[in-house]
Formats: sequence, C-alpha cells, structure tokens
Amino acid sequence: MIKKEMIEYFGLDRKTLNNWENEKDKKRYVLYKTLEALPVEYVENVMKMIRDFEENNKMLDV
Repeated sequence: MIKKEMIEYFGLDRKTLNNWENEKDKKRYVLYKTLEALPVEYVENVMKMIRDFEENNKMLDV
C-alpha cells in the first residue's frame, strides 16, 4: 500500500506518515511498515465485512 492509499483508507495525513516512516526507533514505524505491506484488496475486504456486519445488525434490530 502506498501513502496515498493509506491517506484515503485510514484518514491519515502525509506529515504523520512521513514522521512514522522516519522514526525507525519508535513503535509507529512498525505500524507504518505494517500498513505499507497490506494489500489494498485486503483493506477493502475488511471494510466491506464491517459494512455488511453493521447492515446485518440493523436488519436484526428492526
């Protein structure tokens, strides 16, 4: 996943991502590298699963 996609899917800004990328001794660097390694398709699938779950719960509440 590239930074543009991280911004789009997670609402992060470029300055935050740049800080995380450059602070190699911090835990957020690990988070940055994890996000970078995620395939976009995986993130989209998780988002779809969450939406489906919420929609199903709404139908059960009716």
